[in-house]
Amino acid sequence: MFKKSKQPPQQLFVKKTAAKVSSKVSTKEATTYLFRCFRIMGLYRTDKHKYSYILYSMFIHFSVTIFLPSSFIASYSLKSSKFEYDTLLTSIQVAINVIGSSMKICMLLYYIPHLLTAEPVMAKLDERCVDEDEVELLYKLKNLGGRLVVSFAISFWSYATSTFIVSILAGHPPYSLYLPYINWRNSKWEFIVVSVIEWMLMDGACAQEVANDAYAAVYVCILRAHVNILRLRISKLCSNPDKSLADNVEDLKLCIVDHKNIIELYNIITPVISATIFLQFTITAGILGITLINMMIFAKAFSAKIASCFYVLAVVVEIFPLCYYANCLMYDSDRLSEEIFHSSWIHQSPQYRKMMIFFMQRTQQTIEFMAGKIFYINLNSFISIAKFSMSLYTLIKKMNLKERLGLQ
Repeated sequence: MFKKSKQPPQQLFVKKTAAKVSSKVSTKEATTYLFRCFRIMGLYRTDKHKYSYILYSMFIHFSVTIFLPSSFIASYSLKSSKFEYDTLLTSIQVAINVIGSSMKICMLLYYIPHLLTAEPVMAKLDERCVDEDEVELLYKLKNLGGRLVVSFAISFWSYATSTFIVSILAGHPPYSLYLPYINWRNSKWEFIVVSVIEWMLMDGACAQEVANDAYAAVYVCILRAHVNILRLRISKLCSNPDKSLADNVEDLKLCIVDHKNIIELYNIITPVISATIFLQFTITAGILGITLINMMIFAKAFSAKIASCFYVLAVVVEIFPLCYYANCLMYDSDRLSEEIFHSSWIHQSPQYRKMMIFFMQRTQQTIEFMAGKIFYINLNSFISIAKFSMSLYTLIKKMNLKERLGLQ
């Protein structure tokens, strides 16, 4: 009934891969989902519907960047507000993150024009990607950029949705925000309205977190991809017997220019990541400690503990991908000089060998990021933050707060 393909599956896979590679992919496509998130959060305006977008941006920033953290602060200052310990800690842990997110989004709003200056540099690097293996790396980069943004969104919105469901089942709003003229204790409908408003505001805050945290990981992955592409080009130097010694010198010059463009891209990205991630690391350690205390000591219901687990996951996701990919970038950049040394340089001209030594010295400088020019962004920093959070949890647990507050 159906004709079976006469070609073996392996050949079909090779043809499909070749079809993917044959279509030119640009580095900018790795930021497609990221800039869509920027547009949703009112950070990136296009020329289309200019004035409508300005009004939309003002509404988003007033609701999420200004009103949401202000409502958290107001809810604590009102004497009439009565919290249980688990509800209070849930609200505080989210409040710290929301206030920090508002600060980061203001910084990102300032730095986005600076990030856009990286696009011409990325275009220069794309022009050199001609071979199939290089274009294949760009294709993987494009997919990775989209997956990172989607993964951040899923983790954050999973927490917001789980907290909303748990609070509805427990009979109180998710975060006990101060909403003027609405008292959720008066009627069932007001309770539903307050819960839905808090859930929508928190969804907006989650979108802000996606914009804040995904951009750094995406741009570090872009740098890493082009470092690996440069490593591929270096490994191919002097490998074509049809090329003359002068041609090999020109190929080496082009690789040096590629490295110069990578460093230029790094210099554009570094100040943005340094400022925003320093703030992120500062608040993450405290949030993890508070969440662990709430989950292990004060949370009564099993569903509340599940919601806290989702929050721990969301907070860890904020910094782990960046630390992981920054660590990989350090490792890949250190391998550049090794790749140059192992290339076929012995039988090349004196000019080639002198340039190669200069190039090797330049590539021995590790490409790494720092948070606030104080500590490096890598897996060791992530482990240090986790250790600090556990130390804070152990300290408070030894204070026997559960027994002193009569929660046994």
